[in-house]
Amino acid sequence: MSSYFSVDEIYEENKVLRETVARLEAEILQLKEKNKRLNQVIDAQTEENALEILEYFHSCSSIRKTAWKYNMEMEELYESIPEWDGCRDGLQSANDYHECRIEVIGRQEYDEEQEYDMEPEQLEHLMRTPEPEEITKIIRDYKKGSLGLYDLADKYELKITNLFRLLKENKVIEKETDAKYYKSFYVDYNGAGTEWDQNSEIGLIEAFYSEVNSQP
Repeated sequence: MSSYFSVDEIYEENKVLRETVARLEAEILQLKEKNKRLNQVIDAQTEENALEILEYFHSCSSIRKTAWKYNMEMEELYESIPEWDGCRDGLQSANDYHECRIEVIGRQEYDEEQEYDMEPEQLEHLMRTPEPEEITKIIRDYKKGSLGLYDLADKYELKITNLFRLLKENKVIEKETDAKYYKSFYVDYNGAGTEWDQNSEIGLIEAFYSEVNSQP
């Protein structure tokens, strides 16, 4: 029995495949349109409830608690409150404003703001090479895995680029993306709404050496 397909059989098979692809593409377009309409409805409802949401926010003074009550993303509410209020005073007076702001804008931007006002001695401390005993503690805490990368850097008063450099130089990681919890770290670094693509890296180790070499 021949295992070859005739031209007519191949044509019919391709025709079925093309029809299947066309049907799936049409279904995807319908789902996208449905999702768009649903988001429009949700946005309209949120705008209608803006006064109620604002009243609750000002009574509890918590961005996160208000977002949870009204089933909103924290970063969405963070951006909406100043628009509804007409100013940023209410947002900035929230009990959790500081932590929410860091989560929204990301540690990269936040740390750059903090470093702008630092004395040279403070920056030098963040970029130091710790004593061997301290390096041992850093590596031990890293391997335990109970701390996130930013928690670890903050605990030992290190700039995040310096932490990655130390992990690399002490052969704990081979490259930046080998670091534990890198996926969540990537979001912490860049801010809410970002997502790691499982491949690209920020370039933190190179950034450390570049900053050191640029110093007079």
